[in-house]
Amino acid sequence: MTDSVTDATAPIVVGVDGSDSALMAVRWAAGAAVRERRPLRLISAVGIVPGAYAPTATLTSPAVVEAMHAGAARAIEAATQVVADVDPDVDVAGKTVSGSAMLTLRHASAWAHMLVLGRRGLGGVRGLLLGSVSTDAAAHAECPVVVVGGPAPTTGPVVVGVDGSPTSTAAIAHAFRQADLLNTSLLGVHAYGGSSGAAFYGADQRTLRQFEDEAEELLGEQLAGYPEDYPDVQIERHVGIASPAEEIFDAAQTAQLVFVGTRGHGGIRGLLLGSTSRAVVQVAPCPVMVVHRKP
Repeated sequence: MTDSVTDATAPIVVGVDGSDSALMAVRWAAGAAVRERRPLRLISAVGIVPGAYAPTATLTSPAVVEAMHAGAARAIEAATQVVADVDPDVDVAGKTVSGSAMLTLRHASAWAHMLVLGRRGLGGVRGLLLGSVSTDAAAHAECPVVVVGGPAPTTGPVVVGVDGSPTSTAAIAHAFRQADLLNTSLLGVHAYGGSSGAAFYGADQRTLRQFEDEAEELLGEQLAGYPEDYPDVQIERHVGIASPAEEIFDAAQTAQLVFVGTRGHGGIRGLLLGSTSRAVVQVAPCPVMVVHRKP
C-alpha cells in the first residue's frame, strides 16, 4: 500500500455530492492543493439512498440509476468549476463511482494524501451536525481527514489539541507543517480539567497550581523539537481547566484550521473517534483535520 502521507505525488481527494457543504470543502481543498502543489481528485459515489430519487420499490430501475449518475456528474462539474475559480492551474480530475460513499472514501484514503469532506452532505438528517459519511471517514480513513463545516477563514492561527497520546503527537506534527504552509502561528491547547473544570471544585490554590504547572510542562515537552524544522512558525501555548473540547472550541473561534487526533487518553478502547474529536468536528467554526498517525 502506498504511504499516502509521505508520497509527494499523492493527491488530495474530495468527496462531492452537490451539497453546499461539499462545495465549501472543494474550495478549501483547492487552496490546499495550491499550497502543497498536489493534484486534486473529486469523487462522487452513486449508492442506493432510499427516497432520494424515487420510492424504495423502484430504486434499482434503470431510470433511477441513470438519474443518480447524472446527479453525480453534475456535482463533479460544479466542483470542478469551484476549483477553477480558486486557481485554474490546479491539476483536477473527477469521477463517479458506483457504490457506498463510505466504502469509496475508505478505499480512496489508501492512496490519498488527505481526504476533504463537507460536514454534512445531501444524505444528512436535519439536526445532525456531523453526517454519517464524515463520521466514518474521520474514524476509519488511512490518511488525515479534513471536515469543512462552512466558509473557511483565511486568517488566524493553526490550533492543535495536545494531551500526550500517540494520535495527539501525530496531530502536532501535521499542525506544524500546515502552519508553515499557511505562513501562520501555531497554538497548542492542553486541558487538565478532565470532563469539567468542576472536577477541581474545592481544591486549594497550591493543588491547582501543581496541576497547571504539570500541564504546562507536558505542553512544552510535546511542542519541543519542532522549531528546528519549522523556524518560521511562532508557537503559542494555552493551558485551561475546562474540558478538552471546550478549550479547543474556544481557541478555534479565531483559528483557520484545527487539528485533533482520532482518540486521546480519555478515549475508550475500541472507539476510533473519541468524544473530544467528535465534538470539535461537529461544532468548530473552521475546518478540522483529524489525524491518525504522523506524517
